[in-house]
Amino acid sequence: MTQRPAREGRRWCTRREHARTRGLQIIGEFTDIETAKRSGRTKFSDLIAFLRNTTPRPVVLVEKTDRLYRNLKDYALLDDLGVEIHLVKEGTVISEESRSSEKFVHGIKVLVAKQYVDNLGEEASKGLREKAEQGHWPSVAPIGYRNNRETKRIEIDPERGPLVRQLFEKYATGGVTLKELTGYARGIGLTHPRSGRPLVKSEIHRLLHNPVSIGEFDWKGRRYQGAHDPLVSRQLWERTQEVFADANRPRYTQHRFAFTGLLTCGACGCAITAERRKGRYVYYHCTGGRGACRSGYLREAALTALLADIVGRIQLTPEQADWIATALKEIQADKEREHRRAVRLQQQRYQTVQQTLDRAYEDRLARKISEDLWLRRSREWELELSQLRTDLQRRETASTRYMLVGSQILELAKGAKSLFLRQDPTEQRRLLKTLLSNCTLQAGTLCPTYRKPFDALVKGNETEDWLGRRDSNPNNLLQRQVSYR
Repeated sequence: MTQRPAREGRRWCTRREHARTRGLQIIGEFTDIETAKRSGRTKFSDLIAFLRNTTPRPVVLVEKTDRLYRNLKDYALLDDLGVEIHLVKEGTVISEESRSSEKFVHGIKVLVAKQYVDNLGEEASKGLREKAEQGHWPSVAPIGYRNNRETKRIEIDPERGPLVRQLFEKYATGGVTLKELTGYARGIGLTHPRSGRPLVKSEIHRLLHNPVSIGEFDWKGRRYQGAHDPLVSRQLWERTQEVFADANRPRYTQHRFAFTGLLTCGACGCAITAERRKGRYVYYHCTGGRGACRSGYLREAALTALLADIVGRIQLTPEQADWIATALKEIQADKEREHRRAVRLQQQRYQTVQQTLDRAYEDRLARKISEDLWLRRSREWELELSQLRTDLQRRETASTRYMLVGSQILELAKGAKSLFLRQDPTEQRRLLKTLLSNCTLQAGTLCPTYRKPFDALVKGNETEDWLGRRDSNPNNLLQRQVSYR
């Protein structure tokens, strides 16, 4: 992914040189400037469509791992297509012929890139949490309030606030249902502040439960005392909650078994459920949701042993662990350089914008530019400076312990089976969800589908192709190429 057009020429020449030395012909170019934190990037989607419709599959040429993908969905899409990927700066080629060790380290690089983006998001969330601790609502104002752009705080909406108060007063009487109250809200003209449409039943439900109306608010699992004015009295709000409590019937809660929701029946595709017999024995079996199924029953102890075996398939030998640890150190050094470079570029941009703003202010004092031009451009520069300050703060405080993700995976792989057997059922369930994307049970046999990059570990252990050499002759590479930036 290209971030600075001024450096694009040098990067593109590097890719062209790579293509020329390997006899590859460039048949398409895709440049994407959107964030890679979430899947759905426009040009990336175009690349996927191009690859699917081109036969034989072209080679994808990209500068480095985090320029191509930073989320696991994009990683899985390219892996399912089976395309060959050349990471020019990293000097790596990932294909179906790559060794399991190379695929595993490549998967860790994807996870490391994702961790870095997530960490930046955590720093942004930290700023919002600090705002919440000061008593200020940290997001878009809820219904009944509005955002004041000057004070950066929320205040009672003079149009919708009184209407919301009417809803509390009417429902607190206990004489109306939530469905009737939704119709009442439509009748008095209460609409959504952004779309202008009438509120639906679920929105009315959340509105009456939201403590923001009494001067408090919940944020990230904690309740804060707000600095904004309450919309209704605490007595009215509590009376409304009592009406809700009286209207709700207690629900039957089923016993939660360790492995329910993790397995499906290999015979019919239904879910595997569990039941307790004789007060202490737990058996797992197909729900039979599509008719009678003869998959049979399996004791929980036997199922635990089978699950321990499939966890053990990712086990690493000391030689494999040492090889990967060396690769992780290289990843750490590369990501730290990238982090320092990003901070340096943003600092340079901040200084440039600040100097431009200072010169424009001097021109304004000297009456070289008009007042209208100064006001318009200064607002743009101030906005950019504010955004740069926020980004710099996030990057400078973001964790650079990139190796932590890979190290945790490595430690897990070195003793996965013994760890699984020592854990309690809740931790076993969490570990299985980390390792497996799907698992079927049929006739006492488990068929697991491992998540990336653990699938590379399993394949390497099955084929014993971890550190062996493979033919790397450039003449054996595909002679067609796609460049993605």
